[in-house]
Amino acid sequence: MKWTPGAMALLTAAVLVTLVAVGIGYVVHSEPRDTTFVTSVAGAGSPSSPSPSPTSPTSPSPRRFIEPVGTVTQTARPTPTKKPSPTKKPKPTKKPAAPPPELTFTVSSFNVLGASHTRGGARGMAPGAVRARHAAELIRRHGAEVVGFQELQGGQLAVLRRHTNLDFWPGSALRARDTENSIGWRRDTWAAVDKRVVSIPYFDGHPRPMPYVKLRHLRTGLEAWFANFHNPADTGRYPHQQRFRDRATAIEISLANQLVRQSGDPVFITGDMNERDEYFCRMTAGAPMIAARGGSNVGSCQPGNPRAVDWIFGSQGVDFTGYTEDRSPLVRRTTDHPVIVARVHIVGDAPASPTTD
Repeated sequence: MKWTPGAMALLTAAVLVTLVAVGIGYVVHSEPRDTTFVTSVAGAGSPSSPSPSPTSPTSPSPRRFIEPVGTVTQTARPTPTKKPSPTKKPKPTKKPAAPPPELTFTVSSFNVLGASHTRGGARGMAPGAVRARHAAELIRRHGAEVVGFQELQGGQLAVLRRHTNLDFWPGSALRARDTENSIGWRRDTWAAVDKRVVSIPYFDGHPRPMPYVKLRHLRTGLEAWFANFHNPADTGRYPHQQRFRDRATAIEISLANQLVRQSGDPVFITGDMNERDEYFCRMTAGAPMIAARGGSNVGSCQPGNPRAVDWIFGSQGVDFTGYTEDRSPLVRRTTDHPVIVARVHIVGDAPASPTTD
């Protein structure tokens, strides 16, 4: 084919245009078309894929690359927590209160008839030492823990020391004749805390020491006062003793009031008072005392026809739960008085309630 000069010019122009177009396309496709920023948030998933760029339907898709420009991390702020309120110390709690100590025991008033009254078989009775053994047996039978004795002479005291487990006050601690009005208590059950005497007028007003003692119960720790008296009787040798009995009674009432008021402990009085109604009425009117055998003195005195001149009294608040005037055959071989026995219940103060934190 023979090319004319005009055709050759057209062909050359077409080739140049084509080369220019190809060169421009190469340059365009050789530079990154698209740059994607990837943002990573703490806790998010993988980066999102870039959006596709539009391509020419006649040209192949160019190869893309992703240029990471950095990772932006957002730190989650901690959730604010409520400041704990200060812990309040719990109030101390009280433990259950312990029950108050209490005690039941037996007390006796016992005129054993002094040995001098039956010397040589007088009154048709055995000697004092023999009768003292009977007395020890009677104490055992009644379970007496505290005994107020009258007419307990030296030889009889010695027998009781051998045949009982009693301690005594004053016993033989004072003059020989002062053994007669002693208080005895079981040494395995009670202990003496305080020992004293008070003087009262006896026959014709001659002073005699009478014992009173504060005892502590070994198991419970409860304490009580015990006083023992023997007031003068009217006898052939010593008649007209009423005024001395009255003076003695006044001293005994005063002592009862003093012990009740100052100690707050139970107070017991035993003794041969050589009076019945008169002594009951004066004692219960003058001091806060009650008789183990009963009777009352509210408004008017009601002694209840007592048979014996022997008495047991306790301060108000004690509970006499039993009372006996023993006149059994063994008693009649032992003495010319009944053996007075009372069962008594006392309650102490409740201990303070402990607390726990």
